Amino acid sequence: MDTKRIIKLYTEDRWTLRMIADEMKTDHNRIKRILVKNEIKITIRPTLKPYTDEHRRKVGLASKGRQSNLGKTMPKSSLYKNMETHLKYKVSLEWLEGFEDIEKLKFLNKSISRTRDRRGFTDKTYKMFIEKFYYDKQFNDLYNKWLQSDKNKWMRPSLDHIKPRSKKGSLVDMNNLQFLSWLENRTKADMSDVDWRNIKKNIEDYLV
Repeated sequence: MDTKRIIKLYTEDRWTLRMIADEMKTDHNRIKRILVKNEIKITIRPTLKPYTDEHRRKVGLASKGRQSNLGKTMPKSSLYKNMETHLKYKVSLEWLEGFEDIEKLKFLNKSISRTRDRRGFTDKTYKMFIEKFYYDKQFNDLYNKWLQSDKNKWMRPSLDHIKPRSKKGSLVDMNNLQFLSWLENRTKADMSDVDWRNIKKNIEDYLV
């Protein structure tokens, strides 16, 4: 991928992400990632002029006879390919397909979607994260309980740092990461794991 040309097209020629993606025969999200990686600020480009009636007529004629995808379920293989395309990390399609439960895989991806949660993550640490928590008993117990609760928001698994970030806890050490329910994670706040466990033993003392 010609990074210099992508930057020139975006910053000097004022092309949109989709225009560059079409030129490079790739996905516009990949173009965006390349620009962000090179510290290029992404701005909203002016919207295109509205379609004319003649253009709409031509589009309508060209679409006649096409089968609609509305209501159709995307093949599982396509879901994995789509995930690979949009991931911020470079992993192989074969590696992703090794995790059979794609919904659980998507959940784990979403749990580190915020910049503050994935700060310091690399391709290697991302793989370590997925490989650890996809099979982690505590995470799976919480995840299954959350699904059985009809996705009650208080039970939703939430990523926690055992030694809080505010106390210089590592963001990328897998031994410093765990999943708690959303309610427990919010309550624990920036307490250490030891302090929080002591409070849980005497939780009734803190309740009215």
